[in-house]
Amino acid sequence: MNMMMKYRTIIVEDEALIRRNVSRKFKELNTRFEVIGEARNGQEALQLIEQSVPDLVITDIQMPVMNGLELAKYLYFAYPHVKIVILSGYHEFEYARQAIHYKVEDYLLKPLSEEQLRALLDAMELRLGSAVDSLSHVSVVLEDQVKTEDIAASVKLYLKQNYMHEITLQDMAAQMHFSVDYLGKCFKKVTGETPLKYLTGLRLNEAKRLLAAYEHMDIKTIGGAVGYADSHYFSRIFKNKTGLYPSEYRQQWQEQKKALSMDQGNPDGLS
Repeated sequence: MNMMMKYRTIIVEDEALIRRNVSRKFKELNTRFEVIGEARNGQEALQLIEQSVPDLVITDIQMPVMNGLELAKYLYFAYPHVKIVILSGYHEFEYARQAIHYKVEDYLLKPLSEEQLRALLDAMELRLGSAVDSLSHVSVVLEDQVKTEDIAASVKLYLKQNYMHEITLQDMAAQMHFSVDYLGKCFKKVTGETPLKYLTGLRLNEAKRLLAAYEHMDIKTIGGAVGYADSHYFSRIFKNKTGLYPSEYRQQWQEQKKALSMDQGNPDGLS
């Protein structure tokens, strides 16, 4: 299955000549990389990324509206499986090195040489192939438990890294190049629960931690921090799963904390 797979790529560069040149070289040097879109800045790139969820993003740094580092930062937190490569001029190379915090795969210095690009594509093919192999090959033999465990582990990782965002299972499936139903079957076979139930559990566990640790943080903020932009929906989900509204859970925890503090202050129970 992986032998036929193409890696979807987006080129982000505000200079049209460079952008077209890079796109053309991709097609000439490695047919495994399919350029599915081009953008003039990070903002345009985000629109493309949200629509198509590519495997690889090649981006310049200095661009209007949203620069390459801002784009890399956004992708790092919102799309952890997308690989990012920076295009950089010599004068901004040290600036580009800041992107190491956002797991940038490599830096290409402009002007690009054919040898540079060929070496990059060969390296990226290996990295992307390694990442995809743990997922795509499992669809060939679903009964193979090891492979099914691989895909379940990848689903867990994706949800752990993204539970704080307003993600959908469709987003996850698009990242992994599988249907929602297929991922759900693999995940439930290994874990005994659905991806949605696991995601809800992650979110509520973190919400409980925030409710206990930050006594003055409002419920809406906590809901948003764990992926629920609608505070009323967050409260309903929390109530449905725990039997308490978030405010009630916080009050109960505070009362337990107070009682524990009193017990510790009077260990013998004497007045």
